[in-house]
Amino acid sequence: MNAAERTALIAEKKEAADHTYRVWCKDDWHDFPVWKVPVSALLLNVDNRRFAAERKIVEDMLGRTLDPESNPTDEECVTAILLDTGLVSEDGHVHGKPTKDTLALTNDWLRRKQETPFWIRPDGAVRNGNRRLAVIKRLIADGGSEGLSTVEAVILDPNWLDEDDLFKMEQREQLTENFKVRYTDINLLIALRDAAELEDIDWSDDDDIERVAGLIQHIAGDDRGYASVQLRAVKYMDAYLADLNKPGQYQLLRRQVERFRDVGILMRQAESDYPDDAADVLRLAFAAVSAGSTHLDIRSIRKMFLEDRAAYEALLEKIDNIESEHEDASPELEPPDISEDVEDEEADPGDDTPPPKVRNYPGAEVKTAIDNSVDAFRAAERLDVLNSLVQAWGRLNIIPFERLAEALTTKDALAIAETVRSIADWATEAQKALPHNENK
Repeated sequence: MNAAERTALIAEKKEAADHTYRVWCKDDWHDFPVWKVPVSALLLNVDNRRFAAERKIVEDMLGRTLDPESNPTDEECVTAILLDTGLVSEDGHVHGKPTKDTLALTNDWLRRKQETPFWIRPDGAVRNGNRRLAVIKRLIADGGSEGLSTVEAVILDPNWLDEDDLFKMEQREQLTENFKVRYTDINLLIALRDAAELEDIDWSDDDDIERVAGLIQHIAGDDRGYASVQLRAVKYMDAYLADLNKPGQYQLLRRQVERFRDVGILMRQAESDYPDDAADVLRLAFAAVSAGSTHLDIRSIRKMFLEDRAAYEALLEKIDNIESEHEDASPELEPPDISEDVEDEEADPGDDTPPPKVRNYPGAEVKTAIDNSVDAFRAAERLDVLNSLVQAWGRLNIIPFERLAEALTTKDALAIAETVRSIADWATEAQKALPHNENK
């Protein structure tokens, strides 16, 4: 059924529900008449921002753009994205396991029926209530169509409410509606970015980011500071994606939001207080992201930059050397594997989330360099001289000299030799610090 046919069917079959529904739009409250409309004339909204990243990943899995209007199979795919977790593709379909929220929503619908009306366009495209419609369509497909042939809806005329108006309405309504799955972090950022663009944000102007954060904070829990941090995460996601020749493909950074929040915090201070260093700081931050360093490591890099410039510069040089050894490779950002998703996969974005998948990048070497530098920096912060010396000696003393000689014949020979010389130089200087009677 195409848009014209759905429009005609709704116009013919709709029945007044004899009540209205109040919605905030165009800076005021408006009462919309509620209609009973046929479910068969309703279409899931494939452009729903709540699952924008997952939709793009599924489209990559299937090798086609989802078009539920023309392809019933694609409507099933959109239903699976809305209701299931652990999605896998098979024979042009995607399927997974219903989430706990889906089961709760289904049970609630069967018990209490419809609480609030859907929002639809005259052609039946659903703009608010997609998960509920997906539940209904799945129940019907499973043979449970009794009492599900019609639903209540308000019909939003595009001649009065354009897409910008509707977007703002959706964001406000979705803050309070029951049984709404909250945005996964990446989809919230996509929505925030769209909202910021509507406010004509200047991403290069820090003051303008603050201005817009105040205007759209209602999408971020009415917290202007949180909105500000989120917008800077978007800014540096954009820069990172552009750096890897994947502009706008936010789905590739699913579950990476916490890393980019800390990149944004780091870069805000670097660009404000240390503009001459900002480009190098960003390069190091992006290397940390590509290597899969945690957001806590990025925080440590920030502290290192501010408190121990020598350690920071040594790390930057190490990363430069590693990347220059692989300069002929072309790093490529790949889609995450959503078949491994579990319930509440982003409930605590502070967890050690999986790294982005960057092919042809020396991630293991870079991460090792960052880990070593961060560990040394953290150890220096809580320095206990005796324990540090005992631990260092314990690590060195277990290396047999024959193993050292053997290692000096490998590709790591130069780095090992340089490290041994550094240890020897340190020991020579350390001896000078000993009391005179101990230095004989």
